[in-house]
This record gives sequence, structure tokens and C-alpha cells, in this order.
Amino acid sequence: MIYLSKGVVQPKSSIENLWLERGGKQFQLQGAEAAVWLKGRFGFMVAESEAEEQVVLRLANKGLTEMEKEADSIFKYRILTRCVCCPARQRGHMSSRLNEQERQIYTWMQKAGIHLSVAELVFLHEHQITADSGMFGVRNRQKLIETIYTKDNIQDNLLEHQMEKAECRDEVVEALMQLLKKKKILIV
Repeated sequence: MIYLSKGVVQPKSSIENLWLERGGKQFQLQGAEAAVWLKGRFGFMVAESEAEEQVVLRLANKGLTEMEKEADSIFKYRILTRCVCCPARQRGHMSSRLNEQERQIYTWMQKAGIHLSVAELVFLHEHQITADSGMFGVRNRQKLIETIYTKDNIQDNLLEHQMEKAECRDEVVEALMQLLKKKKILIV
């Protein structure tokens, strides 16, 4: 079983008590739950025992993890489609440690004027729509939405299914995981 943790660690957390916020709710995790959540905080993790799988399931029931039975790249994409990826609050300027693809995705996430789904980010990358294309901000979000959604993909979850087959899917998933590891984004 592969999983990814969701939620934001709260400042009042300590070694004994991990406090998280997700969806406006506060959660307190201790012991095995805290350890398993922390393990999946910055990337996909594999539950290594049946006991750990049970903890992942409990956390999933609380909305604090997303999981799949298989660890293939398509399942990583599917996990991310059930998450909201958002830019973390940053102090200072953007790090030069980001490669061009990470920088493009991060810029879209920061400036689009809406929370972009993973499928939408894959679409933008697949169609080579760069982050400097004049579709930033609240005033331009309709233009962005009309660029992504057409009569061919507007139905429920159709874009997610189409982008599941995109050649660049794994590149975007990997770039998002790198942004997560570099603490540029949060998974909620």
C-alpha cells in the first residue's frame, strides 16, 4: 500500500503531540498515527507492515492520508488527483534550487488566481502553456478555465481520466513531489 499524508502541521505541535489542520478541522495525532503521518508528509510512502496499513486506513478515514494498493506511477497520479496542492507561505524570493519544470508549476500554482488540480497542471504542461502566457490572477481566471476546459473534457472527471494517459503525467507528479520535499507546496 502506498500513501501520502495531507494536512498542515500547527505551531502548537510537540514531540508528544502532533497537531494538524485540514479542512478547517484540528486533529491531534500521537504515537503510531503521528509517526506514520510524518513519514508520508513529504512524499509517497509504502506501508511496511499490516499494522502500519491499519494506521494508514485510520488516518484515511480522518481525511489525513490518501492511499492506493499499488505503487505504480499511475496510482501516484490518482492519489494526487484526490488532493489539493497549494503553495506554502514563503518568506523571501523563489529559490534558484527549482528546475525549470518545478518553477513553471510553482508559478502557475502561485499566480493562477484559482487552485489548479493536478490534472489541470498536467494539461498545461502537456499543451506547453507556459506560466508567462497572460492567464494569471482573478481577472484572467476565466480565460485560463476556457483554455483548459473544452467540450471534449468538461464533463465530470473527464480531464482527470484524459491526463492519466498524458505522456508528461509522471514528470508533473515528480515535479510536485520535488516541490513538496522543498517545502514549496502543501498537500491538503
